[in-house]
Amino acid sequence: MELRSQAKRRKAPKEGVAATLAPTKLKIAEAALETLKQRGFAGASAREIANVGDFNQALIFYHFGSVQKALLAALDLVSARRMDAYRPAFERARTMPELASVARTIYAEDLENGYVTVLGEMVAGGVCDAELGGEVAARLQPWIDMVADKLRELFAGSPFASMLPAVDMAFAIVALYLGVDMLSHLEGGHARAESLLDLGERYAPLLGALLPSQPEGESQ
Repeated sequence: MELRSQAKRRKAPKEGVAATLAPTKLKIAEAALETLKQRGFAGASAREIANVGDFNQALIFYHFGSVQKALLAALDLVSARRMDAYRPAFERARTMPELASVARTIYAEDLENGYVTVLGEMVAGGVCDAELGGEVAARLQPWIDMVADKLRELFAGSPFASMLPAVDMAFAIVALYLGVDMLSHLEGGHARAESLLDLGERYAPLLGALLPSQPEGESQ
């Protein structure tokens, strides 16, 4: 339980996490990342990771101690790269339509790079393992915090600020993002996710019109 509590308090890695890993550890983490994309969490064994990376599987245990820690290192790479790529555009968004557009871009790029798959697989793995689940949740927390900060900014001075707690809304948005992707995998397509993003872009101007913080004319 103590390990899980520590994991919940831990923040995701800072940008440039790859630079903090020794070359061999980075090679293992990259191989673990590719294995998650190709084989999923259930297929990400030490043997498979070693085959993908073309190294002896004993190196995984020597450098990380366990397969799970190697997979978490892969998730750290994904988290850092996603934050690096998306934070600037997210912070520049000043209206609901802009935010909806950024969300669509993030989803498309996550899908293309396989990041959505990696996140979904690690979340699925964490469901069956409480300790791993705590570690995965800790790495999602900075995204919840970032969304909450943006919602506070956009809702400032409006009734939504008190009606819709930013932290709760941010949690719901991140959970929806992950849940939609996992269901899309089960259905074997992303048509419904795309439809949901369409709805977000279509109705974002209506919500934006209710927010006093929206620049005049940009919520139309």
